[in-house]
Amino acid sequence: MIVPRCFAQAVASVGIAAILSIPVLTAPAEGKVVWDGSKPAPGIWFYWYEPSFYAGFAPKSQDPDRAHIELSRGNQTRFTLVLGDAEIDTYLDDLALRRTTIEALVEKGVIELTTNRSFERFVSQMNEAGAGSVLAARESLAPNEYREASLEVMERLNPGRIFRIRMSLTRVLGEWHTYLSGADLSNASGRLDAANALLPGRMNLFTLSGEADQALDRAVEEAKAGPDTPGFRDAALAFLDMAKNGQYAIVDDHIVAIEFTAIYPVGTAQAYKNTAYGKLPDFGVTGVWPMTERDKGRGITGMVDYLSSNPGYGFIPLLAYQPAGGIYYNAFHNAGVRTPAGTSFLPEQWRNVPGEVTPDKPYQQLWLVSRGPASHGCTRMDSGQMSEFRNALPSTSDGLSGIPVFRNLPQCYDVFDIDGDGQQEVMGVAYFHAYKSEKHEPTEAYSPNNREDFYAWLYGDNVVYTDDGGAALKTVPVCRFEGLKKADEVGSLDNVPLYEAPFEPGSIQFYQLKPAAFDSRPGMEFNRELRRLGIGYDANAKTLFLD
Repeated sequence: MIVPRCFAQAVASVGIAAILSIPVLTAPAEGKVVWDGSKPAPGIWFYWYEPSFYAGFAPKSQDPDRAHIELSRGNQTRFTLVLGDAEIDTYLDDLALRRTTIEALVEKGVIELTTNRSFERFVSQMNEAGAGSVLAARESLAPNEYREASLEVMERLNPGRIFRIRMSLTRVLGEWHTYLSGADLSNASGRLDAANALLPGRMNLFTLSGEADQALDRAVEEAKAGPDTPGFRDAALAFLDMAKNGQYAIVDDHIVAIEFTAIYPVGTAQAYKNTAYGKLPDFGVTGVWPMTERDKGRGITGMVDYLSSNPGYGFIPLLAYQPAGGIYYNAFHNAGVRTPAGTSFLPEQWRNVPGEVTPDKPYQQLWLVSRGPASHGCTRMDSGQMSEFRNALPSTSDGLSGIPVFRNLPQCYDVFDIDGDGQQEVMGVAYFHAYKSEKHEPTEAYSPNNREDFYAWLYGDNVVYTDDGGAALKTVPVCRFEGLKKADEVGSLDNVPLYEAPFEPGSIQFYQLKPAAFDSRPGMEFNRELRRLGIGYDANAKTLFLD
């Protein structure tokens, strides 16, 4: 599997002025911080630990090569899926499969939905978006017409996260030709940078196979004749097709693709690392770390999509990328700690939120991811977004195993042209909540939860605001990924706009399992199998208590 990454545009070396311009991100704000409660809590309310399933609309791919996962400065992870015909053609079938399976489980008395009404909203929103109508009309539509109709439903159900990429081939090849003309190709690092410069942030190669090396040589040789020659065009497109497995098509002299991109705020190690830019949140391991099976743990082992018997993980899968000694692994997992409604930094408006199913019974616990130093080494996510993340990836453990996780050095940003318009931006997300925990209990907020105060804590005086209400980062270090488990800072960009993805908690539905205890072996296997549902996966009806 050829996979990617290196931000491969010309970058300037980091100077002393840059080092002095970025202050330290350290301890919680002085004095007692109580968050503003004028907006609803951006998390998931519940009473106590129960199993759940994903009740959202992100697309799914059974092809592990289509996923890119990258942790970067600012404490967020970018998750991009390049969607092919198969993903778009089966999107509505996937939604319908999940819907009908849950309805069958409820009808047969296998599960009882509890705590919230997320599944009701799932069904209602599917209907409002026209999913059923498009499915019913499939036989009367040509394949391209059905694909377009399916994509339009996907866009309605995932606002701001489906990107129709359309990049001028002339611009892309011209920029790559300019890069190759000045590139140092005498060493492996330079060649890797040159390869990734074709589509920065989308190529993301961390090693060059012999085939890729030869294809790059052909493009470099053809580039000598100029940027507009048929030979250079053909060599460049052959390299793109080989390196990205045909994921990007050429239509009317444009590079086109459909991408799903989500930006997830994350918590990283509750520790700090000294860098040239001050003391920053420690990311634990850095470089490229493939997802791995767990062969040790308190739960059932032998798979990537592991479920822990520790209720703190919410009976939501953990996706491991690093063995951490003994039974422990560092992994992507849920928010990690519950925030009781009486926690000191929660505002009054969040302390008495009525239950959706039982309004006279206020919720008692909140899952709220801390976007900052938070964990023992894992990468914590919003509990609903963790469910979404797992759902979007291949169903089987074999399909998950080996998917690369790109982990920048703590000072390095993810710079990416998210919509393909030619404007590189620093990836970010409009989520302004971070807190410190002690012994699994949230104790104090790192910052007020408004944009300006939070960014002052997160980015220091490296952030500036523009007249149109946007923001930019003044000094933007970037990293190269070369081989496994290695990331190197390779330089810095200046004054890069900040992309602030809207934040919405992932949607999950709580339930009670009737035929077995939910935390028994059959209950855990049921949980995992329910989360594996997807077109292309043969679900085990017996495991789901449907046989």
